[in-house]
Amino acid sequence: MTRKQMEVESRRHYVVDAARKVFAQKGVENTSMEDIARAADYTRRTIYAYFKSHDEICLLVLLEDQAVRWELQKQAISNVEGGIAKLRAWADSLYRFVRTHPHYAHLDSYWDFRGLNAKLISPHLFARFEKQNSELADGLREIFRLGITDGSMRPDLQVDMCISQFLYSLRSIIHRAISPAYSFANFDADDYMRHYVDLFLRSIRNS
Repeated sequence: MTRKQMEVESRRHYVVDAARKVFAQKGVENTSMEDIARAADYTRRTIYAYFKSHDEICLLVLLEDQAVRWELQKQAISNVEGGIAKLRAWADSLYRFVRTHPHYAHLDSYWDFRGLNAKLISPHLFARFEKQNSELADGLREIFRLGITDGSMRPDLQVDMCISQFLYSLRSIIHRAISPAYSFANFDADDYMRHYVDLFLRSIRNS
């Protein structure tokens, strides 16, 4: 990169870091471009010089954190054997990551329920998002296929359907586990998460 390009990237990263801190304090939905600009000590107009939209900043925070999360998950699943054990390690490492990065769960929920509008995202960034998501999905496919091959998971599983349902339900469970909002019943967050994972693994286990 040229010196000017390096300066632009440095400023973009600075804004993304500022946004991450505001997300952790206020939540994604409650954070405006003005809030991000104030945290970065920039004007709103300056922020728009570097980013196409609020969604673009959100996606960059998600992509950076997702990369860190995936490295931790790969390490966790490498320490155990068998499809079932690896899927549990995958889920547990995600939960541990979210416990220390609670804004990450809010970002996941933001995209799950609001939807991702590609028109608000730069094409190269959206391509990066698709590539990273494909890598994460492939990692889960490997676990499920291993489980079917080693006999720990049911042979009749529809892998992609299981992955989609597992991801959406797990993210909701984690969000509920760490949320301070009112619930009709109170449970220990760790027990709440563990109970769900146990139920899911029991449903796909090859008995």
